[in-house]
Amino acid sequence: MGRIITVASGKGGCSKTTIVTLLSGNLAAAGYAVAVVDADPNACYFQWHKLYEGPPIDCSSEIRQEEIVDHAQRKVAAHDIVLIDTAGFGNTTAAFAAAAADMVLIPVMPDRASAVEAMRTARQVQAFGKAGRRDIPFHIVCSRWNARGLVERAVTADLAAAGLPILRQPLSDLSDFGKLTLSGKVPVTGKVGGQADRMIEELIALGAIPAKPAKRAA
Repeated sequence: MGRIITVASGKGGCSKTTIVTLLSGNLAAAGYAVAVVDADPNACYFQWHKLYEGPPIDCSSEIRQEEIVDHAQRKVAAHDIVLIDTAGFGNTTAAFAAAAADMVLIPVMPDRASAVEAMRTARQVQAFGKAGRRDIPFHIVCSRWNARGLVERAVTADLAAAGLPILRQPLSDLSDFGKLTLSGKVPVTGKVGGQADRMIEELIALGAIPAKPAKRAA
């Protein structure tokens, strides 16, 4: 059985689709059988995938709350990793997707509003876990990040004070991330590829991604 990672936040424009794009492309390049479920009515990833150039990624769209869990579980039975791209938590499908996850990644950008929303999203994930009588692991992903920035340090301190786990590897504020939306190519080398590799290594260590591909990519 593979793993389900849901990328979720109630805040729009905080890099959810960028994270899914980066992880899916780099995991596929590493030989994993990858599926992406676009659960956002805007279907940004689903539309981007039409341009995608790279190793196979199974891409589907499912925005119905009553179907998202079964859909994700069917996909994970045939793939090493399923990534779910969501709309905000005002969208109930996103809540179901988080409840079905083996790991929830919560993006945060270097501003106060983003930090507050990340804390709120974390509390919601914890509540979903309590409702299902299980723990749902989650980690904060810092996006558009300058590790030496004063705002970034303040946001990190707030998140740490709230007891929220943060991935060590942030996504830097690089123009290459913006280029992902215009091109079907996902960087697997250079600064962007290196950041993806280190993030994947962390997620493997956390048990959110299998250590090695077990299934053959279609």
